[in-house]
Amino acid sequence: MSSSTKDSQIKSHEHYQSALPALLDYREKFWTNHCEYCLRTFLIPYFQKNQKSTNTICCRQALLIENRISNQWLFTILNTILMTPDDTQIILITDQENKKKGQDLIKSMDLDLNISWMIVDDLWPNTLLGDQLSFNRLMKSSLFWSKLTCEELLLVQTDSLIVEKVSEYFFKFAYLGAPFLPTKRVEYFQDVDKQGKLSGFFGIETTIHANPHPDLYPCLNGNGGLSIRHRSLMERISIENSSSSPKEEHEDVFFSRHLKKYIEPAPLSIADTFACESIYNPKSIGSHAGWKYWSTSDLAEHFDRHIRQLWTRTRTSNSNSLD
Repeated sequence: MSSSTKDSQIKSHEHYQSALPALLDYREKFWTNHCEYCLRTFLIPYFQKNQKSTNTICCRQALLIENRISNQWLFTILNTILMTPDDTQIILITDQENKKKGQDLIKSMDLDLNISWMIVDDLWPNTLLGDQLSFNRLMKSSLFWSKLTCEELLLVQTDSLIVEKVSEYFFKFAYLGAPFLPTKRVEYFQDVDKQGKLSGFFGIETTIHANPHPDLYPCLNGNGGLSIRHRSLMERISIENSSSSPKEEHEDVFFSRHLKKYIEPAPLSIADTFACESIYNPKSIGSHAGWKYWSTSDLAEHFDRHIRQLWTRTRTSNSNSLD
């Protein structure tokens, strides 16, 4: 085997391992800068001038369960309002202290939003939203789901992105999220010698969703970071199965594992059209944490679609006309 062939093989030397974190850090900054730009350029100016009309009776709710109050949190709220059907009620779930912080941030931007708040301790006492185990316990509690008032729910997180208007069609499915698609990512980098001359290449391999739970096949549906749920189904699954769920089991895996006992899960093609995660789908209307998994060019294409939608929808005096 030639030395050039050896150089091009995937290496695991420790001094190469900083390459991938640097690339992922760049992509995360790409993501957060995109959100900040959209917030300042499109969303805040639009919502300072326009209030999205909301029907007296809401057909569905969009939930953001988050204590980290920041511009990213505000971006998620405003983008969700703009990209969901007009009969969607926005519910913000925090603890009491962070409710005040959230209200102060919204007020500081001169925004008067039609949103509702819920305090997490009223839903499940002693929940720490910053702790993954505590969050999973909350989500797998039937008490949590019983206190929500709408059947059709959209769950969003601050690392999710809706790039196009969510069609009411998707809400017919009782559970819908980005498929847990097993994949393997290899990022290739150049290597140089001490004189700065190209000396070879190396790759760093990352396995994603390597071994999904067998109960998830064949639908592999789906990630909860951007997901549609029917409240009654989540409550029923929680009542009948949460006591046997390991505390470290993520809530979306828990619900996805049990879907087939209650419903016919959405086809993989439908779930992937709604949202993507580990593998980029240019047709998905939303995504979860794409910067962790996709190439920079895929991120750019996704963000480009989003910018075009924002430009169009925020240039109208009333988003209803674009539904």
